[in-house]
Amino acid sequence: MGNTESMSESQNEFYYQHPPANYDGSSVSNSYQQPSYDGSLDNDQPSSYAATSSANTRHRRDLQPTYIADNFSSLEQVVSALREAGLESSNLILGIDFTKSNEWTGKYAFHRKSLHHIGSTPNPYEQAISIIGRTLSTFDEDNLIPCFGFGDASTHDKNVFSFYPGSRVCHGFEEVLARYRQIVPLLKLSGPTSFAPVIDAAIDIVESNNGQYHVLVIIADGQVSRNPGTPRGKLSPQEQATVSSIIAASHYPLSIILVGVGDGPWDEMKHFDDNITGRLFDNFQFVNFTKIMSENTEASKKETAFALAALMEIPFQYRAAQNIQLSNEHVRRQHKRPLPPPKEVIDHDNAFTETPRVTNFDSVEPAAPASAEPVCPICLTNPKDMAFGCGHTTCKECGATLSSCPMCRQQITTRLRLYT
Repeated sequence: MGNTESMSESQNEFYYQHPPANYDGSSVSNSYQQPSYDGSLDNDQPSSYAATSSANTRHRRDLQPTYIADNFSSLEQVVSALREAGLESSNLILGIDFTKSNEWTGKYAFHRKSLHHIGSTPNPYEQAISIIGRTLSTFDEDNLIPCFGFGDASTHDKNVFSFYPGSRVCHGFEEVLARYRQIVPLLKLSGPTSFAPVIDAAIDIVESNNGQYHVLVIIADGQVSRNPGTPRGKLSPQEQATVSSIIAASHYPLSIILVGVGDGPWDEMKHFDDNITGRLFDNFQFVNFTKIMSENTEASKKETAFALAALMEIPFQYRAAQNIQLSNEHVRRQHKRPLPPPKEVIDHDNAFTETPRVTNFDSVEPAAPASAEPVCPICLTNPKDMAFGCGHTTCKECGATLSSCPMCRQQITTRLRLYT
């Protein structure tokens, strides 16, 4: 995320590579409008909630987290445990960090490559999207996923951009992955880092969907930007905005999961997870993806451990959010529309659609890079060895569990094994 993150190396579980000295993405514009936050988290509730704060305090006392065991060996077992713990439905929103520090915070976690490197093996962002998507898609009735990017040269710490023009959503996490691979090479990474814009965009989605429960998953490579000159005990403008947005989000049926990829540092994010007061419920969860995935154990166990760490608080948050939804009127806010994708992405899309078709065999789906084509778009590990009647392919393990095609959403009536 920008080059001004707090760097407490003694507390960091990984070695941290300091950003290059020539990166100039840390300044805050003089026109930046700080949220109305006075540094006291306890008093930062909207005034319209004064009459209901005591009632919601009782809700928090009455709602105790459900214990979920951690001895799972598959994502299916995690899904079953979430359902048994009370999760009925959820709608996924995804936010991706495109700040400049992604270029160097993979020094230890991703073999000195950019965390957004697109190649024959999935990068940490792709891995996290796939695991979360496979786990939560069971609870998502329409499988529509709004996707936003932040921290690039078009948004900095002020806005988000939608993956598609017109804020069009992705159909399933498979399309999320395909679109991510399309746009990453076209983006200009920048900074500084604030999670406030993507949290605010998620709140707007919850409001526009009549208060349905949503889960916002933010995947990021570091913590909120903090200028070196910020006094100890004070928050930077980006930290202030992020804290205020997390507090505001607790007045909505919205859970926030921050997935940390790369080398970190993560000490401030752990503080955010544990010490933000003034919320109607504990709506924020931080998960260190790198630490879990670097464990010396088989890949399936690491995937289930990550899914469980990311989602184990969701049933409790779901029940708490239902109570808030029933007992409070939502605070009316000034909505800020997401930006369209950067110009380079739109130009690429236009060039793709204007290219004349050479044969009758061109795919109607956006083509993934050739290096990724042999790999199942769901698990991102097994080779494609099963085809459906619509022509799309997955591996046989994933394909056997599907009722509709993850690419075109057609009902699956025919499955064919492929042999090489």
